[in-house]
Amino acid sequence: MRWLALLASLLLAQPAAAREVSVTIVEHGLYTAEVVGQQHDSSGVVTDLLANLCHVATTTIVPMQPRVHFGFRFRIDGPKTGTPVDLTLAVTFPDAVHPPAALGPLKRHQRHSRLPIGAVSYTGYSFDLDWEFVPGVWTLEVLQGERQLAALSFTVVDGDQPALSSPDPSSCFRVSSL
Repeated sequence: MRWLALLASLLLAQPAAAREVSVTIVEHGLYTAEVVGQQHDSSGVVTDLLANLCHVATTTIVPMQPRVHFGFRFRIDGPKTGTPVDLTLAVTFPDAVHPPAALGPLKRHQRHSRLPIGAVSYTGYSFDLDWEFVPGVWTLEVLQGERQLAALSFTVVDGDQPALSSPDPSSCFRVSSL
């Protein structure tokens, strides 16, 4: 009973607006993207800044090939359109990876983003550096604080996979940065 009371008090202590924010995954799979810049962080992970993102295939099976982008587009839902929301975008690797700039092995990477309610955005990953080529289950998450708003797992497979086709321009999503 104490546990229930503690849980209730924690929920009531959270602002109503925070409890009302949710995320809807609107599309997932493989993408092509125009990389217009990069941000390096202290863990050795590089975040690509994208100008154009095009959905190529709806799947959770990802070929382990250079420059293959996988992830999902999501919409932030909540009570007041335009209200900024602080989110954490996380990726959990199938095994610990070893970026050259990292102080040690890395099993999970997080970055912060502030997006308005009503916005459609993208979270994903692409294989660009040797240390990133790891087969297995990769999980992408959108969190608000410690609360998971969305998650999707992708299985990265080694071996020959068909080349990605050129995207239909109607499947493209313009972004300023991710």
